[in-house]
Amino acid sequence: MTESNHVPLLFYIVALIAVLIFIYNLRRFFAVRLGKAESRKPARIIPGIVNALVIGIAQRRVMRTTFTYASVMHFFLGWGFMELLFATTVDFIVARDWFVNVLPTLDTPWFAFINDLGGIMLFAGLLMALFRRHMFRPETLPQDSFQGRGNLLGDSGVLVLLLFLVIGGFLSEAARLGVDQPITSKFSWIGYPLSKIASLSIWVYLQSILWWSHAGLSLLFIAFLPRTKMFHAIAVIVNVALTNNAERGKLRTMQISKIMEDPDVDVENVSLGANTASEFTWKQLLDSVACTECGRCTSVCPAHLTGKPLSPMKLITDICSNLYNQFSGKSNDVALVGGSISEAELWSCTTCGACMEECPVLIDHIPTFTDMRRFLVLSEGKPPRQASESLEKTLNTGNPWGFSQEDRTKWALAAGLDLPILSQKKEVDVLYWVGCAGSFDPRNQQVARAMVKIFESAGIDYAVLGDEEKCTGDSARRLGEEYLFETMATQNIETLNKYSFNQIVTACPHCMHTIKNEYPDFNGDYKVTHHTQYINQLISSGKLDVSSEVTGKVTYHDACYLGRHNGEYEAPRDILKNIINSDAGGKLLEMGRNRSNSFCCGAGGGNMWYEIDEGKRMNTSRFQEAVDTGADTVVTACSFCTINMDDAMKVKGKEDSMQVKDVAEMVAVNLD
Repeated sequence: MTESNHVPLLFYIVALIAVLIFIYNLRRFFAVRLGKAESRKPARIIPGIVNALVIGIAQRRVMRTTFTYASVMHFFLGWGFMELLFATTVDFIVARDWFVNVLPTLDTPWFAFINDLGGIMLFAGLLMALFRRHMFRPETLPQDSFQGRGNLLGDSGVLVLLLFLVIGGFLSEAARLGVDQPITSKFSWIGYPLSKIASLSIWVYLQSILWWSHAGLSLLFIAFLPRTKMFHAIAVIVNVALTNNAERGKLRTMQISKIMEDPDVDVENVSLGANTASEFTWKQLLDSVACTECGRCTSVCPAHLTGKPLSPMKLITDICSNLYNQFSGKSNDVALVGGSISEAELWSCTTCGACMEECPVLIDHIPTFTDMRRFLVLSEGKPPRQASESLEKTLNTGNPWGFSQEDRTKWALAAGLDLPILSQKKEVDVLYWVGCAGSFDPRNQQVARAMVKIFESAGIDYAVLGDEEKCTGDSARRLGEEYLFETMATQNIETLNKYSFNQIVTACPHCMHTIKNEYPDFNGDYKVTHHTQYINQLISSGKLDVSSEVTGKVTYHDACYLGRHNGEYEAPRDILKNIINSDAGGKLLEMGRNRSNSFCCGAGGGNMWYEIDEGKRMNTSRFQEAVDTGADTVVTACSFCTINMDDAMKVKGKEDSMQVKDVAEMVAVNLD
């Protein structure tokens, strides 16, 4: 921009028009009003502001994988753009002699320096983005197209436009320095060298042309920014500011039993779940609008990486396209499921949470995908064929294995264990929730016996529900069978409320997650502890004595519902460190993907009861990572993981050289 007294009033008139067009184009935000009311609590004011500043503006989650090509590129793009926006805004004000005693001018040394720094950062980021998109585009990135989302320009078009803006800005600055030659011009470390490439007469001739072309293009970009891919820069800040971090991943309750029993509701004609944009909540729609299409969710999705027909990013952008089609009055592609989204895509999801962990803008994938599954199951009656059998068994017998409730304690009787039953004791310190796997699966029955040994060794006052215990409904809910889930939850809560206990301990993270995080919505509020957390507490407090006799190489597989969903990574590792004898050669080895970056075994989200035929098996892919560590023992902390890892070991033919053990089993054989 030229010296302050040379800026014509016409520029401000055009700028005002550009701002008004910008505000008009922001109406795209109001498309989310098509969505239903949001039942989950939004972020409070202070956490919302923190989210907006740290995640939206500072891009903290973009940089969680520091120094990757993509993270550095986004750092340059984001911070370069924001610095230039700041500098332009300040200059816009100062150019009319407003606040000149407070704000810096273009020739203030530090201001001149950071202006050029912002410009070169944005320039570098744009080149990196274009190079990445056209020279080595990751498979997970979308094609360079309109994506049906109302973008005025494709992705590359926006990048090229911004590139012209940056170059035009540098040339305009060079012309100003060449003509005015301020004494501080050397602080413009890009503009000053450029000002030396032409004579004074040339710069005098070009100055007005360069300034107006740059100013005009800048205002044009501002006016139509909401209709370009860059709209996400605004939508992201709004989305993260309204995101309650504590509610992420939490499935919305439907209270479907009330719907089914309401005489005023025509159940046959009511849509249960979500199949069009208007059937999602406004916050789910805002998630879709805020999607940056970076492909990070898809790049870490275990289903996608094993060749299943699922791209989390595609499903989110499909919802956004559907939203804008409805908002603009278009009638095509109204239905999502069976239209742009196939059933196989939805059933490929294991709800492992990897997509949500990786998403830099806090999109809540799992609840959204589950709502579409609810539509398939509740409205269309179309669960996966194999899964429908497990759902029917759960309804009829109280467990997905289909065994009689009277057989719930046979695992203990077969081992000669005198198992305390809560209906007899009435009041205990610990209610041991055995779970369906611990009760009926032969492999997990060994884990249940190990837990009994640990309870007895530590002198714990405990009991089990026996034949009063029923499936928590975890798989049913994630498969979309919300009515069955509510039925199981209500029955279990009614049973639990009959007795007195201090806490529930369970070896199954899925049971833990459901009772701890989802039963409170149905007035079932209990203290629930995973068995690794409880065992670790026993060891730390001195109530449980263990010996360090493990001399082999051990690797631990992080279970999704213990780790990503409930944040527990250290308790299992602390236990293993207590029983591994490092002096005798024992080692705890980490797989390449561990903790929050762990790779799913493939059983979550109801996938325990059916299998997508496309691609590779997830459990064998994960087990290969364990093999690659050189470990002889794979340790798990989840009933489903134990089954899947044990199965993968056999498929890989490693029974003679490796073993799969639950943490409780490792402890039980190392008790003093």
